[in-house]
Amino acid sequence: MMIVAASLISQKTQAQNARISKDEMQKLSGWVGEWKGEGWQMDQQTRQKITFTVVEKVEQRLDGMALIVEGKGSSNGTLGHHAMAMVYYNADAGHYDFHSLVMQGHSTMAKGEFNDKGEFVWGFKVPQGEVRYVITIEGDTWTEKGAFSMDGSTWYPTMEMQLKRVK
Repeated sequence: MMIVAASLISQKTQAQNARISKDEMQKLSGWVGEWKGEGWQMDQQTRQKITFTVVEKVEQRLDGMALIVEGKGSSNGTLGHHAMAMVYYNADAGHYDFHSLVMQGHSTMAKGEFNDKGEFVWGFKVPQGEVRYVITIEGDTWTEKGAFSMDGSTWYPTMEMQLKRVK
């Protein structure tokens, strides 16, 4: 009898988590589409800004439970950035999981959440400190800013891009 009760509780919890996840993912539905624009990133060796063009494609999957985000950035016609991420709401943890992989083979499992300004903030720790990205979408404009901090309080800009929805 305990096994049946535990199974029913588990099914109820799974259904609640699925509903919560779908509701939270609805907050990111404005990301879906194709975005194009320009930006800059800081070259780590030269400490100079490198400008680039970028295309971001965002698709919903699993009936709205996840987003697949693919970004390609090029500078002077050369592909310099190619990344893919899966974003979903982790109801057990109470935040968004942002699992990304870049063409150089580096992957991250980042935590994402909305701040009090309504911006989506995601980031992860690195051996030297912390990396943070802030995404703001207003109408058909996507702005994303990246920064690095060694101490968690002083942030240094590392990239910025501004995109327009094209689809």
